[in-house]
Amino acid sequence: MSNSVARLHQAMSTGTTSAAATVDGCLTRIDLSNGIINAVVTLDAASARRQAEACDRESVHDPAKLPLRGVPITVKDAFATAGMRTTASHPPLADYVPDTDATVVARLRQAGAIILGKTNLSRLAGDPQCISPVFGATRNPWRHDVTPGGSSGGAAAAVAMGFSYMDPGSDLGGSIRIPAAYCGVYGLKATENRIPRTGHIPHLPGQPRSVRHMLSFGVLTRSIEDLALGLSVMAGPDRIDTEVPPVAGVAGRARTDRLRVAWWDDFAGLPLCDRTRAGLDRTIGRLTDAGVEVVRCFPDAFDPERALYAYGVLAGAEIGLAFKPWERHLIAMAGRLIPKRQPLTRAFTQGLRFDWRRYNAALNIRDQLISAMENFLDDHDVLICPTAPRTAYPAFALKPLGKPPTLVVGDRALPFLEATVSMVGLFSLTGHPVVSLPAGPFDGLPVGLQCVGRRWGDEALIEACAQIDRIVDGYATPPAAAS
Repeated sequence: MSNSVARLHQAMSTGTTSAAATVDGCLTRIDLSNGIINAVVTLDAASARRQAEACDRESVHDPAKLPLRGVPITVKDAFATAGMRTTASHPPLADYVPDTDATVVARLRQAGAIILGKTNLSRLAGDPQCISPVFGATRNPWRHDVTPGGSSGGAAAAVAMGFSYMDPGSDLGGSIRIPAAYCGVYGLKATENRIPRTGHIPHLPGQPRSVRHMLSFGVLTRSIEDLALGLSVMAGPDRIDTEVPPVAGVAGRARTDRLRVAWWDDFAGLPLCDRTRAGLDRTIGRLTDAGVEVVRCFPDAFDPERALYAYGVLAGAEIGLAFKPWERHLIAMAGRLIPKRQPLTRAFTQGLRFDWRRYNAALNIRDQLISAMENFLDDHDVLICPTAPRTAYPAFALKPLGKPPTLVVGDRALPFLEATVSMVGLFSLTGHPVVSLPAGPFDGLPVGLQCVGRRWGDEALIEACAQIDRIVDGYATPPAAAS
């Protein structure tokens, strides 16, 4: 199958394939492999086939109006789909069928996409793994004994396996970027408030919104150009999510004559596993050999420890609004016992205490760090850094009030949050657009790198990443999908 929508549309235009044949191919792959991968949790094959047949009967196609015409996609089960079960992996919503689409879903449909079904996620998108209390765990397409990441683990696994061409994702703590890295696909976390959140769970249907900062949306694909396509379809105000401004990207286009790349690998002394180090080193080496201007540097005024503190406090306070008071109290009390070597976990539990002076201080830190990163990116088109300290690991159930789990990274045992969301949390805090770019598989598992661009400059970032991607050539199809 084609890896990009552009190639698919070219094949359709020449009669090499059709929408019906493409949908049937995706459904066949789902039938053969989803029993093992468990990425697609709700399937509507009959409706998808009807839509594909109707698409093939149309004689006229205007790509400007229907850029996703006949393209089979899946949708993360956190986005409402009219007439199709939407659970957010939350047991009370196991049979919930919305009457209306999320804005993202409505726009994908209007662009001509054919929705095959919904993909798995962690409960209420709250775990950097993909273990659902409703549907069970999703397995990584590269190795079935490790996690695909979360919360958009089902989305990343489905795209990697060729079950669909794209899947919209949501990202508060790496929920697009970590699964993209662990499954070896492309992921875009757009600038905060670039894409409307209308119809996304959480918040729960009919309940007031709580999370006001750091939540962003985007898409997972098998090609860099499809990130731009997904963004162009989904971005812009919907007159419901009032925080999405009525403006397009404002940071211009990427340089084609002299791309300036910064890279960094030292975040508060966090180690990197051998695979991640190899992926980063190979990427920087290939860019250097290709004559790209590459320099190891990071904003002097951007303190990662301070950023993680602010991120944890804001996330704890705003996510905590959805907790029952007794749950919030218990976790906050347990947090007093967390040692200083777990700064992110400590900050999250501090946020749960609802100290509004602390919350306001965290917002002020966020403002300062946004300015520091924007000033830095005036002199660099892209900042490249690891998505996570390590590649995919065996999944396990989290116990909120149990002993804090650890993951081994190199020769160190790191607290779970620090080993998973520490590096992505920095740019959730600042709201910058980030592309998770495949850097190649190493020892059987893929590595992903974060490419950070200026706020509101999503299109320029994707263009720059396309140049990097052509040089690095880090994408590979999982062996299970190629067979």
